[in-house]
Amino acid sequence: MRKIVMIIFQFFAACIGIVIFGAIPSLFVAISTEEGPLKMFFQTIKTILTSLVHFRELTIIIRGTEYKVYPLILEGAFYSLTLIICALILAYLTSILLTIMTMQFPKWLREKMKFIILFFESLPDILIVLLLQLAVVIIYKKTDILLMKVVTVGDSQALLLPILCLAVLPTIQLYRLAIHLYEEELLKDYVLLGRAKGLNHTFLLIIHVFRNTAISLFFNFKKTIWFMLSTLVVVELLFGIFGITYYLTTYMVPEVFTFILLFLFVPIFIFYQIVKSIIEISIKGGEAVS
Repeated sequence: MRKIVMIIFQFFAACIGIVIFGAIPSLFVAISTEEGPLKMFFQTIKTILTSLVHFRELTIIIRGTEYKVYPLILEGAFYSLTLIICALILAYLTSILLTIMTMQFPKWLREKMKFIILFFESLPDILIVLLLQLAVVIIYKKTDILLMKVVTVGDSQALLLPILCLAVLPTIQLYRLAIHLYEEELLKDYVLLGRAKGLNHTFLLIIHVFRNTAISLFFNFKKTIWFMLSTLVVVELLFGIFGITYYLTTYMVPEVFTFILLFLFVPIFIFYQIVKSIIEISIKGGEAVS
C-alpha cells in the first residue's frame, strides 16, 4: 500500500512540476506588461489547469487553419512513444548482450575497449544520425537494396532506422555502465564461491551477475530517457517526422506546451513503473527497490 501511495505522490508531484514549468515563461512576459510577474504567473497556471480540464477545446493554428490539439497530436505522440520505448528496449538488451560477450575477454582487452566506448560516447547525436542515414543510402546505391526507410513522406513512415538512431548512444552509455557493474560484481564472494564449485564463467554472468546488476542498470533509465528525448528532437527533424517534439518546439503557447508535455510524460511514467514492478517481483520477490 505504501508503494502505491508513493507512486501516486511521485506522479502528481511530477505533473505539478510540469504545470509550473509550462507557466514559467509568463514571468518573463510580465516584465514588458503592466501586470506583476507573480500575478501573471499564477494567472497562467490557472489558465493551464482550466485548459487541461477542457483539453478537447485546445486549438492550434497551422498554416492559417485552426485545429484541435486533441486528437491531432495522437498519431504523432504514439509514433514518438513507439520510437522511445522500442529504442529503450533495444538499448537495454543490446548493452547486456555486449557486456556478457565483453566479460569473456581478458582484463587488458576490456580496458582497451573502454577507451573505444568513451570515444563513441562522445560523438554528437546528429553525427550518428547522419552517418546511419548515409550508410543506408550508400548500400542502396551499391546494391539496389533499401534496408530501411531514411525519411518519412506522407503515409510512408520511417521506423526501424529512427529506432536504431535513438538507441545507439543509450546503448553505448548502458554498455559502459554494465561493464563497470559486472566487474564490481565479479569481485564479490558469491562469484568466487561459484567458481570454486566449478560453475561456468558464462553461467555465472548470465544467471547470477545479471540478476544482481539488472536493477542498477535499469534505474539508469531515468537519465537515459531524458538523454533520449533530446536526441528525439534531432531524429524527428532529420527524418521529417511530425512527432511529439515537433509540436513541443513549434507551438510554445503555455496551455498547449503543458498538455503535450503531460501527454509525453504519462505513458513513459506508466511504462517505467510497470517495468520496475516486474523487475522487483522477478528479482527481489516483490521487495521495493530504491
